[in-house]
Amino acid sequence: MSIRPRVGVAARLDQRSGAVALAIVAAAFVMALALLLSLASALKAAPLLSAEATATLSDAAAATAQPQAADRRPLLIDGEKLDFDIYYGALPAGHASLEVKSDATADGAIYRITSQARSNTLVSVFFTVDDRAVSEIDAATCAPRNFEKRISEGSFKKQVTVRYDSDGSVEAGDETFRVEPGTRDILSALYYVRGQDLHVGEDVIVRTFENGKCYRARVRVLGREKVSTHRGDYQCLVVEPEITEGIFAKAGRVFIYLTDDALKVPVLVKSKVKIGSFVAELVGQND
Repeated sequence: MSIRPRVGVAARLDQRSGAVALAIVAAAFVMALALLLSLASALKAAPLLSAEATATLSDAAAATAQPQAADRRPLLIDGEKLDFDIYYGALPAGHASLEVKSDATADGAIYRITSQARSNTLVSVFFTVDDRAVSEIDAATCAPRNFEKRISEGSFKKQVTVRYDSDGSVEAGDETFRVEPGTRDILSALYYVRGQDLHVGEDVIVRTFENGKCYRARVRVLGREKVSTHRGDYQCLVVEPEITEGIFAKAGRVFIYLTDDALKVPVLVKSKVKIGSFVAELVGQND
């Protein structure tokens, strides 16, 4: 295999590294919410879980997602871990993961969501991405408590810490902001969407806080579609976050494929950005 084509692709990645990094981060955070492809070995659909595990998690999802006012609660399953491979066109670009774990703190029980996104060896030669975000959610109320984000993209480094107080204020760095009830960080927003009763043609509004500002993200439920992945074929709900404000407003379009069941597992994400397209695919699940 000739090395020249690889160098050409890598050079283009280097020239557009800022936009590429943004798309990789958006993939890890989902609506940013995530981006999801791999190689198949079986011709038949491979279930994500055994029948027994699916039944158990479906019961957990039903118990977790009880109605709360007009909304349902976020779908948080202790021990769930989702691993994704990220591709830029046909070029493997990196890996992302989402993990949920329960924990006991001095202030009560929480769910801790951890997201990580890393560029692979080839991309890292020219531009290294190693990002991590952690969202802590109150186990009783499902309200966000704390959010931390560590960004390492090339020479750019940033650490963000946000605290959500019960009085409706948010502390970010040395500043305090007032937010609307139900405001979430961008990481826990995915689990909020998964917990909703989604219907084709209807929208879900997610209030988010990012970079000192509050945004309203509209998540459109576009339809149902059968998708093929390297783990098998799945009937999915196709959703698209529409973000008209904030850092992701002009990055492009993101389509998220959630399994059409109680768990709404993101198995595939496709992103169309100005410099090309990203795809992320679920390649591993541990729960």
